[in-house]
Amino acid sequence: MKPPPVFSFFSLLSLSIASLLFFYLLNIAVAIAAPLQGSGMVRIPTGILVLNKGKKKISIDAFFIDRYEVTQEQYENATGSNPSFFKGSNRPVEKVTWDHANAYCRKIGKRLPTEWEWEHAARGGSASAYYWGDAMDDAYAWYKGNSNKQTHPIGEKKPNAFGLYDMSGNVWEWTASDHELDGKVQRGGSWRNNAISQRSSHRILSNPIYRYHYVGFRCASSLPGEGTG
Repeated sequence: MKPPPVFSFFSLLSLSIASLLFFYLLNIAVAIAAPLQGSGMVRIPTGILVLNKGKKKISIDAFFIDRYEVTQEQYENATGSNPSFFKGSNRPVEKVTWDHANAYCRKIGKRLPTEWEWEHAARGGSASAYYWGDAMDDAYAWYKGNSNKQTHPIGEKKPNAFGLYDMSGNVWEWTASDHELDGKVQRGGSWRNNAISQRSSHRILSNPIYRYHYVGFRCASSLPGEGTG
């Protein structure tokens, strides 16, 4: 029978310090993450985004994203202005340039999502054309067929599997990503576009200095110690 292992004072001390450090860092992560969960953001899990019928795969780190598009009330409270064409405190803010959207997110301690983060969040684990299936469904999106040529208050349509609203339709959303042909990438479709533009994979480019009454945004935030995916 082997004698029990003998732990020196220093080995026990090192183990204790390592344990304390682990819980200290864990508490910091929880302290940072908890306010995000309670601020209208949703934690999106790590995942693999499959593109081009399986020809390309992108690894996405876990991150937070706004549950809703940024409203006119939120934007005005932070910036003192409301550039929107369709006025309404609970409607999405629009007629903002990319710089305006980026500045707003930075001002409140967030950032714009990359286009691949955006698509990963929009799909909610789905592989279908839309995050609810392969056919357009008016219950999920404001688009040309049902919008009456205007934006609508956020959150009136059904959410996706992650609990995110208006990831399809209402307003296009600026992303942090550069388009390969120039400009910035917008995602999500809008009230003035047909059903095809509402697909989760659909992407367009836009000059970042332009302001449209069908383009808004939502913000994202990285988890502590992780990148942007």
